[in-house]
Amino acid sequence: MDRNPHILIIGSGLGGLICGYILSREGFKVTILEKHHKFGGNLQTFRRNGVEFDTGMHYVGSLDKGQVLHKFFNYFGLLGKVKYRRLDENGFDRIFIKDNEYPYAMGYDNFVETAAKYFPGKYNTLKAYGKKIRQVAQGIDPYNLREVDMSQIFNVDSLNENVFSHLRTLTSDQRLQNYFSALNILYAGERDKTSMYVHALINNHYIESAYRFVDGSGQVADAFVENIENNGGEAFKNSEVMKFIFDDKKKIKAVKTCSGELFHADFFISNMHPYNTIKLVPPGLVRKVYRKRLQRLPNTISSFAIYAVLKERAMGYLNSNYYCHKDDDVWAAGNYDKDRFPQYFGMYPLADTIDEKFTRGFSIMTYMDYDEVKPWENTVSRNRGEDYEAFKEEKAQKLLDFVETRFPGIRNKIKVYYTSTPLTLRDYTATRRGSIFGIMRDCNKPYESYIFPRTKVPNLYLTGQNLNLHGMLGVSISGLLTCGEFVGVNYIIRKINEEYDKEINAHV
Repeated sequence: MDRNPHILIIGSGLGGLICGYILSREGFKVTILEKHHKFGGNLQTFRRNGVEFDTGMHYVGSLDKGQVLHKFFNYFGLLGKVKYRRLDENGFDRIFIKDNEYPYAMGYDNFVETAAKYFPGKYNTLKAYGKKIRQVAQGIDPYNLREVDMSQIFNVDSLNENVFSHLRTLTSDQRLQNYFSALNILYAGERDKTSMYVHALINNHYIESAYRFVDGSGQVADAFVENIENNGGEAFKNSEVMKFIFDDKKKIKAVKTCSGELFHADFFISNMHPYNTIKLVPPGLVRKVYRKRLQRLPNTISSFAIYAVLKERAMGYLNSNYYCHKDDDVWAAGNYDKDRFPQYFGMYPLADTIDEKFTRGFSIMTYMDYDEVKPWENTVSRNRGEDYEAFKEEKAQKLLDFVETRFPGIRNKIKVYYTSTPLTLRDYTATRRGSIFGIMRDCNKPYESYIFPRTKVPNLYLTGQNLNLHGMLGVSISGLLTCGEFVGVNYIIRKINEEYDKEINAHV
């Protein structure tokens, strides 16, 4: 481009913040509009009784020196601004499957050696599994910050390889299959849909290294906004975009916010769900087939969560996350049964600087289908009625009953707790039907499940978890691809690597 135009970004979720940072540091004039009173989307935190709770970004991976997220953090200017703690390398995640407990260890050699203690005689199978997911992950260029041939970016076999089928080929031991699959909670996996691409990228991400934010993930959003403003960009809260204003060339020329204010720009990037974005485009400006395609895309299941504040020094600090499956079938998302709620839970102890020896609170998350809260979908937060509050309390008690089976007496350690439902997620993170991870990636329809940044509106682009993959690393890649439409993907990749090499050499 021969000039640096004005780019307006809708939504300050991680994807929007990444695009705002990359483009503002390249000299573009950037404006970010956020509908809520806090920036960050799934990076948001909220404080209750003096304890900071994460909304969705409970932990991240590949953050050891030299690993891909560490390179991104260096490029984004987050190193030194964001506090994080390395989880237990011998069990960053601890898995309960029915009556058995297993750890997930960091580092591939450690992962295999640790798991082999629980699966005697399966050392070679464990090693073959590790080799496979490492091979898949290392074969995908952008996830390794290697220069990309954009015409071949989704031309990888693992996109249409079903992970469950592969695991059955690898071993007939159902207990071992379950162990390999147990972290499908991190992507709401479904047995007949989840690809090796999704499974390998996410498991590799955490096996490489796993970290928990100290004092919550909101600091990441705050650091991004500060860096964007230092680059000359602007970010506004309480500015929900309600309407696109088009010119006679079918390009967007401005957006109108909930307050009636108009913001003009040359280009627009939406961090909203693709379908929610296209709903703002009047009929006739995009083909019906494109609109219908985005509307029909299936989304991952939603969740119910408890945020518990603990009594003072009631529980020592836990440097692991915990996942508990009630049955020996770990693929609960695709077999959700409201009458058997809850079928699993994930527990995320908090880390803070106030007390490093004790856990002051934790989040507990389990699946919940949006249809269970449909009776209240037209109500507003904090005013949904007594029947809704009774519904939440009934679900909370059932979930705590289940948690007690693995952590006896934990109720007595809780000072107070708060809950969220699919409606909370829908309203505060702007996901369709409160979806946890956005669009479902289906190995049977791989090319329908992945969306390119460029839309059918000439100056409208997309970013965020719905493009490629969710999570800190997945959205970093999505942001890279979106910004690549303006300055070139490989240009950004070279810059990330060059700056990291300078940083490393400066400390040698």
